[in-house]
Amino acid sequence: MAGISLPRTTLLVMCGVPGCGKSSFAARYFRDTMVVSSDRCRSLVSDFETNISASREAFKLFRFTIERRLSLGRFTVADSTAITPVARRELLQLGRKHCFNVTLLVFDLPENICLARNSGRDRRVTGKVITGMQKMLRRSLKVVQKEGFDQVSVITEKDLNGHTFKVEIRNHEVTWPGPFDIIGDIHGCCDELTLLLKKLGYSRRYGCHYHPLGRKAVFLGDIVDRGPRSLDSFWLVKHMVDSGNALYVAGNHCRKLSRYLEGRNIKIANGLEKTVGEIKALPEDEREYFREEFLNLYREAPPYLILDRGRLVVSHGGIKEDMIGKVTERIRNFCFFGDATGEITDEGLPVRRDWAREYSGDALIVYGHTPVPDAVFVNNTIDIDQGCVMGGKLTALRYPELEIVQVPSFAAYYERAGFAGKTTAAGQEKPGFNELTSTV
Repeated sequence: MAGISLPRTTLLVMCGVPGCGKSSFAARYFRDTMVVSSDRCRSLVSDFETNISASREAFKLFRFTIERRLSLGRFTVADSTAITPVARRELLQLGRKHCFNVTLLVFDLPENICLARNSGRDRRVTGKVITGMQKMLRRSLKVVQKEGFDQVSVITEKDLNGHTFKVEIRNHEVTWPGPFDIIGDIHGCCDELTLLLKKLGYSRRYGCHYHPLGRKAVFLGDIVDRGPRSLDSFWLVKHMVDSGNALYVAGNHCRKLSRYLEGRNIKIANGLEKTVGEIKALPEDEREYFREEFLNLYREAPPYLILDRGRLVVSHGGIKEDMIGKVTERIRNFCFFGDATGEITDEGLPVRRDWAREYSGDALIVYGHTPVPDAVFVNNTIDIDQGCVMGGKLTALRYPELEIVQVPSFAAYYERAGFAGKTTAAGQEKPGFNELTSTV
């Protein structure tokens, strides 16, 4: 096989006998933090990987650590032998509980190679044990395809030694079905965001917002610039993402701030000056901490997200049907800026093509970036940027209910030509959704 491709919400279960190369494979292709090793857990609970008598407690820690990572939405590699059907079933159930893709990776190597590698390891097992486990592996290969895994792949000696084998993590694909609360451009309107989350039913605990019914927020980027509290908006979003209560795609203003924080020579304008002012007002150590944390969030963010098995796609500036499932520089730019022509209007605004008018895909596309007075479905797409920072409203789309929830801006923090900020009367029904516009 040439490689494997996996969604970012994947539990990768590795199966193989001692000496088959599982741990070396994991170290080569995955970050150390992604890998939960049963041997490492045995060492953590008893100081020694060779302490087989501690295996019961070690596997409690093994399963607990995996589940904690899944609860935060983190890609996880389960590194144990997983030779028995019971061991595989326990891991499969853990993944299913958290709506993860669960892929089984079976290491099918000749017994003599496993014996040779085992002899060179610090923690060796007897040849008799490897022979017995190899027989169990042969039996497992006959049944694993029927055990319910989303994908079963077999790794051979050729794959381990080859230089063309690749592992791709599809950072833009999340297997969670929802329910979601998709929130449009915040632009530093932290007070309005807090009010909107409360209206959506979120509570706050340990400094982080969460939904008691397990709903997840999805932020469409541009969390900073123009408004009065960009840094507070960032920290609110960051804490929700880190705690597994939210997802985030970056916007063009997020991109520009990242470039500023990287020390690039950029023009500080169009609202960035407000964020820069907040940053410069911080003590030096807090400035550096903010810089590191913002760049961590931005660099991990995909240009768009495929959710609910492809039924829902979210992007800051939108996305065309033929772009979904791919990631190129052209697609990244489209997701940041929309379908820009490169021309500028008399008011100094970029000219954009109305790509939504030509969209005919099955996936619902939810986006922001271009402020419009009302959120209206057009060809199974909806723009939920209602210009909160310009005196409009902060909007959320509840999915799969397809209900709009809004709160009005407390003030017009930023003026922009071409945006009137006028909306239809509260409660007026729009085609394709139920309007739950706040009147507070």
